[in-house]
Amino acid sequence: MSITRLVFLRHGQTDWNHTHRLQGQADVELDAVGVRQAHAAARALAGRRFAAVYSSDLGRALVTAQTVADDLDLPVSVDARLQEIHVGSWSGKTRAQVEAEMPLYADWYLQGRDFRRSDSGETMAEMVERAMPAIEEILDRHDGQETLVVGHGFLFSKLLQHVLNLSEDSRVIGSLGNGHWSEVAFSEHGTWLVSHNVGALQGDWSTGSVVR
Repeated sequence: MSITRLVFLRHGQTDWNHTHRLQGQADVELDAVGVRQAHAAARALAGRRFAAVYSSDLGRALVTAQTVADDLDLPVSVDARLQEIHVGSWSGKTRAQVEAEMPLYADWYLQGRDFRRSDSGETMAEMVERAMPAIEEILDRHDGQETLVVGHGFLFSKLLQHVLNLSEDSRVIGSLGNGHWSEVAFSEHGTWLVSHNVGALQGDWSTGSVVR
């Protein structure tokens, strides 16, 4: 039985992560903590036999990917379809500021797949429809291999829901911290979550596992 594995690695911390500001597709750089997290991820993943490394083209993801890929002696393939959800005019605002502007949408993060983030942002459905073809191409290209995909927290949470066929309100063990990853296995018999890293932002590398 051929098993294909994808490791979804979230980028290291940025100042906007630290101050709880919505980033979306704003190109915010890693802060000093984020750089350390990228190097910690590189050390933790150094023994893995990845066939390839793919990354969002946003700098916080790309620098994280390049840091890990350098230790693996692999190039990074950049794909803009792996960008975070576009939050439009909410970019740079805290959740509290968004809720103050739109009190009816206090739980905007948990809204359904067709809820639009601000007047010019994406819906969850649009984000998944944008990113899934990239994931499907990676799976086809690296059948039976293990591949690293570096990107963003909200994107990966919704891609995990999609590939694991979970309901929209499901949470996959916990939120994916900066510099942490989830590993998913694919075969003709199904798709399952192998491990999900839920440690603290500064680098607790404990994992949990579940089979679906």
